[in-house]
Amino acid sequence: MSSRYRADRGRAASDMTRKLRELLQKSDNRICADCSAPDPKWASANIGVFICLKCSGVHRSLGTHVSKVLSVTLDQWADDEINSMIEVGGNSYANAIYEAFLPEGYHKPHPDSSQEERADFIRSKYELQEFLKPSLRLVSNKGSLEATSSRKHTGSNVSLSASFNSEAGMVEFIGILKVKVIRGTKLAVRDLISSDPYVVLTLGQQKAKTSVIKRNLNPVWNEELKLSVPQQYGPLKLVSPHSTNMC
Repeated sequence: MSSRYRADRGRAASDMTRKLRELLQKSDNRICADCSAPDPKWASANIGVFICLKCSGVHRSLGTHVSKVLSVTLDQWADDEINSMIEVGGNSYANAIYEAFLPEGYHKPHPDSSQEERADFIRSKYELQEFLKPSLRLVSNKGSLEATSSRKHTGSNVSLSASFNSEAGMVEFIGILKVKVIRGTKLAVRDLISSDPYVVLTLGQQKAKTSVIKRNLNPVWNEELKLSVPQQYGPLKLVSPHSTNMC
């Protein structure tokens, strides 16, 4: 490995770290997404929120299939983890989805809340998804703003989309569809760089995506994807780059 190559990789890693810290400096990310404690230094890389030390402990107890906790300052982040955080956009965008159905008068935890109160809220928010608005689409003549969140709150890397505007038409859901993505075998080769397989499921306006397996033509995911089922629904569609045989 040449010194120039190492230098280029070092600069790329430094640039990604800089982007993560710039995201952290945005005003809505300067307080914990769950309890509003100031100056959070932890994050859920798959959910896309910045959280405080106390809340990070609860997130960690949920398991990495729900919330993958990393330190902004101490841990080494993969590029796709940083890109996922940037794609979500920060705490306010994530909370617009995960707290969309927060009951009127409900009191979120505060920085001095007990661990029990903190744990109850975080589990309800991310694991049980009691306040979640999955793919709620609001229709307007002026278009829409789409906010996307990478899910591990559902048991895998899932993207949830919601559109917001002035005139609302709410979609009513009748159930949850669970799909277990196990593995792929003998996938088609694009090239050595871009053969990074993943699976995307679509149902109406919703999308659920597995993690990306780097440079592997026989990937193993063992991930469960979840999609909400609307009253009027069409076919479930599967998109799997490079695939020939999927389970």
